[in-house]
Amino acid sequence: MSNDKELKARIKEREEDLQFYLRKYHELASRSRNMKAVVDAEIKRLEEEIKSLGAMLH
Repeated sequence: MSNDKELKARIKEREEDLQFYLRKYHELASRSRNMKAVVDAEIKRLEEEIKSLGAMLH
């Protein structure tokens, strides 16, 4: 049970991080091509981590 709580807490943290990047995407990505690549990679990484953590819950 505690493990599920920890997983849910981690998922929530990652979702909050993802929401930040999605809200700030235009501002960050417009700074430079390199910054856009970093932001895109971070969004993809967070999405994959959320999926992976979610799969552990089921």
